Amino acid sequence: MTWIRQKLAAYGNRIACHETGKAWSYAEFIELIDHAATQVPSKGAAVIEVQKATTIEGLAMLLAIGETGHIALPLPAELTDAEQNKRRLVAKSSQLYNQLEGSGLVLFSSGTSGDPKGMLHNLDALLGRYKNLSARKDRSLLLLLIDHIGGLDSAFRCLFSGSTLVIPETRSPEAAGLAIASHQVNVLPASPSFLNLMLLSGTAHEHDLSTVEIIAYGAEAMPQKVLNRLAKAFPKAQLQQKFGTSETGAIRIKSIGNESLFFRIDDPDTQWKIVEEELWLKTPSRVLGYLNAVEDGLETDGWYRTGDLVETDEHNNLKIIGRASAVINVGGQKV
Repeated sequence: MTWIRQKLAAYGNRIACHETGKAWSYAEFIELIDHAATQVPSKGAAVIEVQKATTIEGLAMLLAIGETGHIALPLPAELTDAEQNKRRLVAKSSQLYNQLEGSGLVLFSSGTSGDPKGMLHNLDALLGRYKNLSARKDRSLLLLLIDHIGGLDSAFRCLFSGSTLVIPETRSPEAAGLAIASHQVNVLPASPSFLNLMLLSGTAHEHDLSTVEIIAYGAEAMPQKVLNRLAKAFPKAQLQQKFGTSETGAIRIKSIGNESLFFRIDDPDTQWKIVEEELWLKTPSRVLGYLNAVEDGLETDGWYRTGDLVETDEHNNLKIIGRASAVINVGGQKV
């Protein structure tokens, strides 16, 4: 994955991240990756925990693991000890690791029973989807953790384009508003629930959020009323729906309009179809399988049955209307 080093090195002294009162340049980010590489074994394939004091150090460790052919297991400090131990136990060993060519990544999502469902990604394939990103100079807020596919997508999309990540002190509307105003953030990726909290708490009135140009929402269904209120509260911002699953990674889509929940899939690496109202996806970054669950939804020919029910309009645009099961997704967690 020499392309990663080349991309990052090209951005030199640009600011890669603002976190904990410090500005990290891309040159310093590469130094973090180099330091992280000294902390992983040089031979064999091992499950390496990613547990760092800062998000930017966690991302550096994850990329170092990707270079050395090991398997990354993100364990953010925000998880309880019980949650961390449960993930360690699931990821300890698996026959699935024998199918892995290159480096791996273990992510978790909640199953319908509430138990964590461990999934094995080919990290090389997941990272490869960001190889051809064009250079930009955005400043993007990062709210989701790096053990979540949405958090990883936001971070990689930012860093591999030479933009700047802004990590708030806490994941609260007040801290988000302060970070946006302090660092003139222009891209705000967040769940509808979090955006609704920002509206209800009056964050936009307490802080200058006028620099926000793009609000990217996803990880759960967006209520039409909240979308309308966002459009009114941020009249100059473009509202972009995002879509992806833990099993496939993020999928490039394009919203039809600021106040429309319809979108079209605009991803050259993704095939899609609708089977009995359910959206099916096929991507090169689909998980290899589950570590501790039956492969429900993973078809042998590469398709993934998302469980999302959709409707289409006259132009074949899509709109998610619910789940095939009684389970719903709130803030990226199934309940």
